[in-house]
Amino acid sequence: RGPDAGMIIEPRQAGPGALRRWTRLAFRLIARGFGYWLGLVLLVCLWMFAGQRLPLVDGMLALTAFFASILIAAKLDRPERTSLTEVLRMLREHAIEILLFAAVISIAGAIIWALLLARPEVPWWTVLYSDRNLVTEPSDNWFLALRQIFVYSAVALGLLFFGLNIPGLTSFFQFPCTTLLGLPFRDAYRIGAIGQILNLPAILAIGLMFIMLPVLSLLLLPLLVPVLYCFLGALTYVGFREIFLGIPDNRLADRAGAAVPAPST
Repeated sequence: RGPDAGMIIEPRQAGPGALRRWTRLAFRLIARGFGYWLGLVLLVCLWMFAGQRLPLVDGMLALTAFFASILIAAKLDRPERTSLTEVLRMLREHAIEILLFAAVISIAGAIIWALLLARPEVPWWTVLYSDRNLVTEPSDNWFLALRQIFVYSAVALGLLFFGLNIPGLTSFFQFPCTTLLGLPFRDAYRIGAIGQILNLPAILAIGLMFIMLPVLSLLLLPLLVPVLYCFLGALTYVGFREIFLGIPDNRLADRAGAAVPAPST
């Protein structure tokens, strides 16, 4: 559904301390549906481990988990309690958009890798199928086994920020601008890029989090990798909400059941 007639979408610069505020609000949203949200992402991460021979498919799965997390955060940002059934229904409604974005970004990334980044001796079809560094039998040590299982989803998450910022094709807020504002693909790219430039320090800090947090989680506690998908998706939604909608706080319900903004702290 497109934006309302006469609606003006004007990205704005977030207030001071944006990243710290977005982080706090993202965790509050995650707490509203942590169990089923984490369960859905964990399932996708296990699929990535099962499909370790298919790099392109793994990339699409990682993007799918991230985009779904943005939409789950948006669904949870309301006064009423949100059930798993409602979340699944919402994801089905946006399934085509999620899959199209994931496919476009994954295929574009694979082409860029094959043409510009791959070593000459590496076959081009490696992006489609590869049996290098396969884990066929997890370690007997539970910590090393968890690291082997989640390394694929961690690496994919670390590379995801670059796929969300392909010059001329994608911008960081393009997906929520399309799904939550109803903008066409190219318009969402343009508006998303403007919002990104206006808040460049915060976006670059988020990019650093995409790169560093999966590495630290893999080294210290691999089970945190699925949580990072939830967190970074919620963080992206909260940033989008403030920049494009001018709403700096999560929605809560007062005693009468009316929606009120959460108090700033």
